[in-house]
Amino acid sequence: MLKKAFLGKVFLIKPGSLSPEELEFYKDFHFSHFIFFKEHFQDVFKDYFDRLKRAIPSLGFLAVDQEGGRVCRIPGNFISPFEASSLWEREGKEAFLNWVNAIAESLLNCELNLNLAPCVDLGDENSPDFLKSRTFDTDPDIVVERAKLFVEVHHRNRIFTCIKHFPGLRGVEIDPHKLLPQKEKPSAEDLHPFRELLENREIPFVMTTHLLVSEWDRVPVTFSAKAINVLRKKTSFKGLIFTDDLNMGALNTWELAERIILALASGHNILIYCGKVENLIKIFDDLRKELYSSGVLRERIKESIFILDRVSCFLNMH
Repeated sequence: MLKKAFLGKVFLIKPGSLSPEELEFYKDFHFSHFIFFKEHFQDVFKDYFDRLKRAIPSLGFLAVDQEGGRVCRIPGNFISPFEASSLWEREGKEAFLNWVNAIAESLLNCELNLNLAPCVDLGDENSPDFLKSRTFDTDPDIVVERAKLFVEVHHRNRIFTCIKHFPGLRGVEIDPHKLLPQKEKPSAEDLHPFRELLENREIPFVMTTHLLVSEWDRVPVTFSAKAINVLRKKTSFKGLIFTDDLNMGALNTWELAERIILALASGHNILIYCGKVENLIKIFDDLRKELYSSGVLRERIKESIFILDRVSCFLNMH
């Protein structure tokens, strides 16, 4: 029997001020997975993190977007993925390895266990600003080679990784942080890194993107059971599927509760929410009742928690 209070387990959220009300909310609904941003990594991070650990002893995934370059939440001098990939070409694999090791070490130093990286979209320094230099290359085989090493180094350090952004943002000009982009269909090249990386069973997480693929559905991949079916069947993937941040501008025509319900119904397992915690608290009780009134959604939540527990046990997180 699935306990209603366990709904928080399917969320990965950005913590706020850690007010008594916020911490009580986390405890009541078993929130245990958190994502941290630049504002968290100030001089007071250790005190902040210790407060969170004291309030929630059984913390789960402690995540960060530490890609390198401009997408780095933990302070440090980290070049971008594209620059690191170019460094491999100039100076050899060892130079790339040193870069990955430095990124993994930055997470270890902060006691984090999940890096929401690498990007396996195809792109380079000429990509649109929202993707520029966040990728390894435009050649899918090079992307797979670099991504495998990125993942291996993190896993040796007992840090999870999450490849993104399925089904690939190459050719997209609209920034999903602002508006909903659209393309007719992903190419075989776009999908190649996901197929290669997810079929090896060593990567437990993949993140989708807010993208409307017109050949697949009339709604964004975030809400599309058809898109999730493609992901599962094309790669035989058995791990956890993350949404991108449900607070992004691409989804602004849907209410927050709708975003959560539709993302769960589509087959996503972990819902990332980086908006104000207060907005989630306001809707959560009504949302919980609506989710648990649906047999389909109850099964989705149960399935997600089952996969989550299996993966968590793998690294003895609990």
